Amino acid sequence: MSALPSLTQCGLDTEGRSVWTHLLKAEEKASLDPSRQTAARYNDPLVAVRTVGFFLQDFSEHSSDGYLGSTPYLRLLREIRSCLEYMHEDERYDAIVQLGRLHQEYLMRAFRSNAGGRPTPSHHPSRPSFDVLRDRILDEVDKIAQTRHTVRRQAFLRDGYRCTLTGLYDIQSCVDMPEIEKASLESAKPGAFLEVAHIFSESAQNGDKNYAATVFAILDMFGLRERAKSLYGSGTNELHNVITMAADFYICFDRFILWLEPVHNEENTYDICLSPKFSRLLTLRMFLPDPPRVTFRVEPGAAAAAAAKGKQLKLPDPVLIAIRAACARVANLSGAAEQIDRILRDKEDMPVLANDGSMAELLSSCLMLTS
Repeated sequence: MSALPSLTQCGLDTEGRSVWTHLLKAEEKASLDPSRQTAARYNDPLVAVRTVGFFLQDFSEHSSDGYLGSTPYLRLLREIRSCLEYMHEDERYDAIVQLGRLHQEYLMRAFRSNAGGRPTPSHHPSRPSFDVLRDRILDEVDKIAQTRHTVRRQAFLRDGYRCTLTGLYDIQSCVDMPEIEKASLESAKPGAFLEVAHIFSESAQNGDKNYAATVFAILDMFGLRERAKSLYGSGTNELHNVITMAADFYICFDRFILWLEPVHNEENTYDICLSPKFSRLLTLRMFLPDPPRVTFRVEPGAAAAAAAKGKQLKLPDPVLIAIRAACARVANLSGAAEQIDRILRDKEDMPVLANDGSMAELLSSCLMLTS
């Protein structure tokens, strides 16, 4: 967890600096907040304040990159100003903490998956030819309701049954399809089990409708109304919201250890960013390009087959990738990523609630995280 930079180092414009001094005061107050003795593990007010500050700084820094624009920065600036309208300092502090928790609970967590596990792949005992299988998958494109399984098949086809970051072929696909096995052998690289990572979490709309509505309202406020609409209902299971990755990178992507940053003026091109804390431990890192930059493109054979059927295999949406990148950067700087991981880890080990209520805070955080 990093401290907020000083006023002279925050890099904000005049409007931003006018609220930054208040955020620095709130950070100092949070560091001394007595509630941290009990709340620091799951709802640390210091993490909440830094979440607000780092989001403001990040939105400002990326306001002219052509993806998010200035709306997120101006909107958050307005929200911070509304916190400062309270008369008493304690009220202003509490409002800033709540604003930070709002962004943790309804924005960051909307880009984290809680489903876990790997979807069961669909195998065909007769091992149909590659062309027949490709036609079956393309027939599913543009259907009204996509599922996790159909979008997985479509993403694998679009991405050539390869990890988009490393080029490694999917092991199961090599077993199922001789054409893919041949291509994998010719690549002279090992195979890997692949997953389809959702940019915007599929689980964000599971359960509480009010939670989902709040998530979409925040995206709307940040000028992402059309993107929010594209994710309603089963929209999370569409090609523009998924990326094929090796299983290790899929987990890192979900946990904000890995994220993609759009490269300015280079269409569908992204820098691959890894948290330094974990990057040296990842075995598959050796297969990333050097420098770590990737350009997404539809596999030529799949593109031609789709065009012949009058269909299009959409690439991942750069705006969704950009807002997720902002969440990942801020989550790592503010300590929110570690806090979310701690909640999920402790949730797995959570015993029956103690009579003294010592587990109540964890239960409350788990309910919010899985809403």
